[in-house]
Amino acid sequence: MYAICLITFQPNKTWCDFLNLFNQYKIFIIVDDNNFDLSDFINNYNNITFIKVDNDKCKLNGYIDCSTSFTINKLISGWDKALYYFGIEEKKYDYIWYMEDDVLFYNENTIINIDNQYINDDLLSNTFEINSDGNKNTWLWKLINIQQYSPPYYKGMMCCVRFSKKMLSCINDYAYKYKTLFYLEALFPTITIKNNLKYSNPVEFNKIYYRHNFKGEKVDMNIFYHPVKDLNKHISFRNL
Repeated sequence: MYAICLITFQPNKTWCDFLNLFNQYKIFIIVDDNNFDLSDFINNYNNITFIKVDNDKCKLNGYIDCSTSFTINKLISGWDKALYYFGIEEKKYDYIWYMEDDVLFYNENTIINIDNQYINDDLLSNTFEINSDGNKNTWLWKLINIQQYSPPYYKGMMCCVRFSKKMLSCINDYAYKYKTLFYLEALFPTITIKNNLKYSNPVEFNKIYYRHNFKGEKVDMNIFYHPVKDLNKHISFRNL
């Protein structure tokens, strides 16, 4: 069974209109804002399950610090809640796509085509970079505390990933043992490699950047783009 999990602070009509049309995946939207009234969204989008997670549940189970307090000034984020939900409460899915709401792709077939190429991988993501000796003087490493594992460590852009059930189990084991996680851009590739999980970095992820202006680029319906924060551009892209 496959699922897609969109991680948001508050749900957006553009994304919901888009995802509500999918029929090959169970669709979940994590809503980080626990005070947001979901009534209208629940009534209007029957194919989407909207999830709120109490912060105390995440803290109790070690699902904290995944987006890290030094990047968004929050100990518990939508990512922590998304990982907690499928790691603790809803374990029936074999593969789960996680993505942030500034990731752009054309339609459901974009994901179906990737899934058909990579049947058994525990992690699909953009490429990794290696920190071979644990050097704390590059990137954000001095702010990241990795327990259990010795170098080398790994990092990459992880705003759009596919996880297997095995991958989620390894993350859950770490959260249970240490009562915390660490920054997702290091967490996901490091957990994968240290647990000898199977991974691939498909070319469809190659347009995932930290910062980029996609203006004037030829549109490819088979790949992911990031970041595209203007949701009007999502609509225009899909109407080409």
